Amino acid sequence: MRKEPPTERELPAYGDEVLAFAHPAQMERLNALADLCDPATTGDLARWELPAGARCLEIGAGAGTLALWLARRHPEGEVTATDTDLRFLAGPRHPALRVLRHDVRTEGFPPDTFDLIVARSVLCHLPDRASLPGRMASWLKPGGRLYIEDPSFFPSASSPDPVVRRLGAAVTTTLATTLGSDVAAWARSFPAPLRGLGLGEVGMRVHCPTLTATNAAGRAWALSIADLLPAMARSGALGEAEGAEALAHLRRPGFVDTAHAMIAMWGVRPARRRPERQMARQPKAGAA
Repeated sequence: MRKEPPTERELPAYGDEVLAFAHPAQMERLNALADLCDPATTGDLARWELPAGARCLEIGAGAGTLALWLARRHPEGEVTATDTDLRFLAGPRHPALRVLRHDVRTEGFPPDTFDLIVARSVLCHLPDRASLPGRMASWLKPGGRLYIEDPSFFPSASSPDPVVRRLGAAVTTTLATTLGSDVAAWARSFPAPLRGLGLGEVGMRVHCPTLTATNAAGRAWALSIADLLPAMARSGALGEAEGAEALAHLRRPGFVDTAHAMIAMWGVRPARRRPERQMARQPKAGAA
C-alpha cells in the first residue's frame, strides 16, 4: 500500500535522507545532471546582456558548474552560489565567485540586490514552491531577470517503453511521498507562476533530451534511480528486484527513449519609471 504524501512538517530536507549529499555517488550524479542541463540553460542565459559589474545569484548551486560559467562570463561582477550544503562547491574557483550557505525557504536577501537570479532543479523539491518566485523577484534590481528551471516527468508517461513509464511514475511518486517534490505538474504549469508578479518579458523554454544507455541523461537517470531504490521500496512505488531489472534495462545496448523534460521560465522586473516633468503652469485667466 502506497503512503500518502507527508505533511510539510514531517518532510526531511532535500539532501538529508533522499538524494542525500552524503551518498558516495552524489557528486557523480550532480555532474551528470550538469552535463545534461548546462548547455540548454547557458544557451538561454547567454542571450541576455547584463550590465557591467552585474551581481548574479544561483540558488541551489549543486556542483557549481552553472555559477562558474556565470563568473567567467561576468568577471567584473559578482556571482553568489548558494546551497544548504557546500561540500560540492569547494572545487569551483574564480575571483568573481563567492559561496554562501543559504536556505531559500527561510533566508532572504535585501531588495534591489541582483541583476540575475537563477534557480534550477530547486523549487520543484520545496513544498512551499508557489510562494518563492515572488520572494525571489523582490531581490531583483529594476531591470533584473528571474530564471527558474525545473524537471517534469510528463514525457515518460507517454513512452512506448513500459519500463520507462514505470520508472517515471515511480520517481514521481517517491519524490512526492518522501520530499514533497512535484516533478509532474509544477514545471508543466510554467510560465503561470510568474504571471501576476509584475514582471515583464515573461517567457518559457522546454528541453526534452534523448535518453540512451551512455549519454548524460542515461547516466543521470541510472544514478538517480539507484540512489532512490531504497526509498522506492519503502514507499511501495517500486520493489528492489523490479528496480534492479529496470536499471539493467536502461543500460542495455541500443536503448533509446525521451528523458524527462527540463522547463524554464523567466521574467524581468520593470525598470523604475522616470518622474514625469511637471506640467508648465498655465497663465491665469485675464493675464496679458
